Amino acid sequence: MLLVWPVAGEQDCELHINDLGRSFPLGGMERHALCRLAGVVNDATTSHINPPVLTPIRKPVYDFLLDHVVLTAELVRTLGIGQYTIKRVGAQGFQGDDGQGSEALVDLLYQNSTQRVYHIQGAHHGKVLLITGEAIIMLTSQTRTGHDGKESVETRMAVYSRLDNPMLATVVKVLQPFLRGVINGKLAGPFLAVHRMGELIAADPGQVSRQAETISELDKTELDALRVLLLPSLTPARP
Repeated sequence: MLLVWPVAGEQDCELHINDLGRSFPLGGMERHALCRLAGVVNDATTSHINPPVLTPIRKPVYDFLLDHVVLTAELVRTLGIGQYTIKRVGAQGFQGDDGQGSEALVDLLYQNSTQRVYHIQGAHHGKVLLITGEAIIMLTSQTRTGHDGKESVETRMAVYSRLDNPMLATVVKVLQPFLRGVINGKLAGPFLAVHRMGELIAADPGQVSRQAETISELDKTELDALRVLLLPSLTPARP
């Protein structure tokens, strides 16, 4: 099923939330991005700030995995981390399927050196119900240096969801935190797969690089860039 954006009419694009929303980079976001953000956050069915996750790789590697989501999804499947399939849609968007009944159209609304804000329009085909809705995910990532001098990336994730079905949304609000955790897990899953990929890279970058070489569908330019990041000491210097 191909997901398409709804036609936007006149709407309130100002954020009306408490302290949880103060960290959004509102000053750097364009109006269309603010409208999508406000449409979810102002009427959120669930909201959750996940505990920080420490991924044991350098930030350039972490950013590369997020910037090249098609390559990352292929690696995630090849290495047995998940079943995600992803394809590009436009300049800043992509369409994904988790292999477990959920699919989504994801648009990167904003990005700077430490923050990314994503809008997600998704559907989950359950055994009984088709659940549809929208979500906002904000990632905040910073470099941390351990006592051994090695760099890691600390990522904090804020997740807001708004279900399309008002009755279902009411049920979810009443039954929190259980159902909130289920929804949060679905939305956070792809980003946690990137974290798991980072752990495998830290453990054996050469193995991950070799696995990437076996995936014929991947773009050679992206593969070369990944190899340079994973194995800089083995990459020949340009003349």
